[in-house]
Amino acid sequence: MSGGANLLYMLSDSLRCARENVMTAVLTAFTIGFSLAIFAIFLFVSINLNGFISTWGDKTHVVVYVKDNVASDPEKFGESLKRVPGVNSFTYISREAALKELRDELKGHESILEGVDTNLLPASFEIKLGSAYRDSDRVRGVADNLKRLPWVDEVQYSREWVEKFASLIRFMELAALVIGVFLAAATVFIVSNTVRLAVYARREEIEIMRLIGASDTYVKVPFFMEGVMQGVVGGLISFAVLAVGRYLMLDNVPQYFRFALDVPFPAPAVFSVLVLSGVLMGVAGSLVTVGRFLKT
Repeated sequence: MSGGANLLYMLSDSLRCARENVMTAVLTAFTIGFSLAIFAIFLFVSINLNGFISTWGDKTHVVVYVKDNVASDPEKFGESLKRVPGVNSFTYISREAALKELRDELKGHESILEGVDTNLLPASFEIKLGSAYRDSDRVRGVADNLKRLPWVDEVQYSREWVEKFASLIRFMELAALVIGVFLAAATVFIVSNTVRLAVYARREEIEIMRLIGASDTYVKVPFFMEGVMQGVVGGLISFAVLAVGRYLMLDNVPQYFRFALDVPFPAPAVFSVLVLSGVLMGVAGSLVTVGRFLKT
């Protein structure tokens, strides 16, 4: 029998076996689909939360006050700030701008500032730090370097906020790692055991094929094809579950928390990755389980 005929026969055999074990095939496909959907939901929420927390890092800023007896030269000061490790960007706030900001904050009570001289408030720089310099130790190091600049009078930053932010980032990273590993292990376990049911349901057929001289590859190919078909269907199911689940949840999630349900990647890319992942899971589960069965 030619290679093409063999392949055609194995494909027809896979379809026949899928029809004969339709419930097991459907169960496997749905297991892959829901497992992928759960994992994808966790991944998307984790990415969105990390992105949201990262935006909080913009609040991790240092305020540098300029000495009164130093001539105001923002460009010169800015050049020296650029040379300090950890400084990502900065904004110069003149005495006049500082007073205007204070007036805005005291809106409705501006009379308090009547007669206040603009020289009362010092000029300053609001400095935003790079993402690698947002833990408490590195922020302290940046502040110490800034204090060494001759024109700097005082450096202020919220140590309490920085420490809380750093602790939150560490907790999120650890939680994402633990939950991700748990979901991945649970998915592999569920799919492997579901596929094992399909293999044992056909153990007599496999034994007969081996008795008549069929090679291990010949035995595995139909299961490989079944794994591909089940994986494709599972990927489609997972995409449908994500789309429908997100649509239903949006109406029941507070407005301020809806960002967690955003899909951080284009829909075609998500669809392709889910289908490909489903195929990989289906094929891996089938071949590993059949391989173990053939060794017994």
